[in-house]
Formats: sequence, structure tokens, C-alpha cells
Amino acid sequence: MKNQPYNFTFIGRSGCGKGTQADLLKKLLEEKSGTDSALYVYTGARLRELAGHSEFFTARLLDEKSLKSGKLTPNSLAIWAYATEFIHGVTESNHIIIDGSPRQALEAEALDEMFDFYGRENVFHIWLNVSEEWATARMKERGRSDDSPESIKHRFAYYEREVVPTIEFYKKDKKHKFIEINGEQTMEKVHEDIVKAIEL
Repeated sequence: MKNQPYNFTFIGRSGCGKGTQADLLKKLLEEKSGTDSALYVYTGARLRELAGHSEFFTARLLDEKSLKSGKLTPNSLAIWAYATEFIHGVTESNHIIIDGSPRQALEAEALDEMFDFYGRENVFHIWLNVSEEWATARMKERGRSDDSPESIKHRFAYYEREVVPTIEFYKKDKKHKFIEINGEQTMEKVHEDIVKAIEL
């Protein structure tokens, strides 16, 4: 491993396996480092946790307008979610793994700013490329309560509208490394391809 800590974002459609691959990579990094040295940032979990606090007006709006409907969460809340994780969890030397962010260009710019603030240079953006049909089948299998047909439809719509331009932004980004992975493979093969691509 290189001396510098690794930093990763996992991008892709809902249901593409971002969480699974982020977790596998976290375990590998910790095995190689011999310590719990990887900060795992999952903005979706932080936002769902917030939505559970119905005593807050913000939480009720988030649940009604975004999580239940599958519509896009405001950039400000998504940035708050991972900024909070960074503030509490980033150290001088731990690795960072971000699951599911950034989605929009504004989030990407904010995340770049944070990586710069922490002096992080070894940054990889991993795109798990899967078809809409493949992702739909995966979401039906996992049976999560917010994976309703209407929610899935909205998520795919904003993926095309908002996330695809962010992917194109990262493809042209000279500062960081962009990696495209075929996500329509076995979990083990996808992980193997990621490890090869980042040369761990």
C-alpha cells in the first residue's frame, strides 16, 4: 500500500451494489493496515436516521418529500450528512470510503473542497455501471421498505438527470482517478476488478 491514505467514492444507480462493495473494500483496507483504519460514510443511513426524529420539522419534510417518494434529497442535507461524518471521523491517516455520494455537481464540488481541506490527494471515484433492469431486480430482491415502484421510478429519473452529469464531470477530472466497473457480475468479481483497478 502507498503511504498516503486512500479515499473513495462509490457512484451508481440505486441497487447497483455500492454498499456491498464499499464494505468489502473497507474490510480489505483494514486487513492490510492491521487496524480499524477506514471511515465508512453512508449518507443514506445518516439521512434515514434524521428522518426517524419526527419531532423535527426538517425530519418530517425529509421523510415525506424525499425518502418515501424517492425524490432527490436537497444538496444541503446530503452535504450536511457527509460533512458531519467527516468532522467526527476523519483522522490524519485513516482511509475514507463514501457510499452513494456525490450525486449532483454541487455535491461533487463540496466534496472536492473537503478533500482539499484535509489534504487528501489519493482520491478514486468508482462508478458501478449497471442497467436499469438489473438494478430494479436487485432492489426487488433486497425488499427494503423505501423501494416502492414509485420510489424506484423517481430514483432512476434523477439518476439520469443529475448523477450522469456528475459521472461525466469525474471522467474529465484530472485531479482524481475515475474508475468504471461492470457492476453486473458476481459480488466477488466486482470486488476483484476494483482491487485491480486501484492497485491495492
